[in-house]
Amino acid sequence: MKRDREEAIIIETQLRVLQARITPLERIVELFAGSLSKPQLHRQGLDRGFRFENPDVHHFCLLKAVRIVSALNAGIVLARSGYTQEISVLIRTLVECATHIEFVLDSTDSLEHRTVVEKYVNAFFEDFRRDNEAKIKRAQVRQGAVHTTLGSTLDGIAEKYEDTRERVPAAVLYSNIYRVYSNYVHAKYPEVMDLYGGTPGHFHLRGMNGTPKDGENMDLLETFIETSSNTFVVMIQGLDLRKLVDGDSVLATWYRGRFNQ
Repeated sequence: MKRDREEAIIIETQLRVLQARITPLERIVELFAGSLSKPQLHRQGLDRGFRFENPDVHHFCLLKAVRIVSALNAGIVLARSGYTQEISVLIRTLVECATHIEFVLDSTDSLEHRTVVEKYVNAFFEDFRRDNEAKIKRAQVRQGAVHTTLGSTLDGIAEKYEDTRERVPAAVLYSNIYRVYSNYVHAKYPEVMDLYGGTPGHFHLRGMNGTPKDGENMDLLETFIETSSNTFVVMIQGLDLRKLVDGDSVLATWYRGRFNQ
């Protein structure tokens, strides 16, 4: 019993450290949202909700960033109860949002890419209805195309500064990560079986606290807090948000620290 309490204290301490690393990302979202016009309440029949007027790529990135931070905070809550599977489902959403921010802000000079991005962002905001008569629209951009674009950019950078003869193409790595966490979304066989264990063997239906999954949850959250932080740096640079960051002493320190690791 004493050991269980000690382990619970250790887990809670680790979670608070991770939560502190999410705080700067929350602050960036708050300042970014405050720099844009406020959304207005939209009414169309039974469809009601807040929508932006004349949204553009700034609003697109803001919304994806909101979803990232919300997922990270939810991950902290879920980790306290050991809900590993649910954390992984959230990570799949987080990965998609992060790569889509980087996709629309990719620095390639390709006219084709800029055209695709403009079309994607426009389609994203045109899909604003959720009433019963609204059409269900397909994804505006295929995830494979996102991976290919981002992978090409990273591979090009690598070719300038390192030996790439045995390097796995970045697009392959992006796709592999996406598939790993999609398995949790679709409840694939091996992933669901991860819920089974203990003595006597049983399915853990109320989290997996007190199992090795606790450590895995910490590692997972730490990894994707770092991933999200890198994406936020891309967003700050791509949307020229340095004035917002530099105007906040805590964020300015956080931002400089991203380049001194």
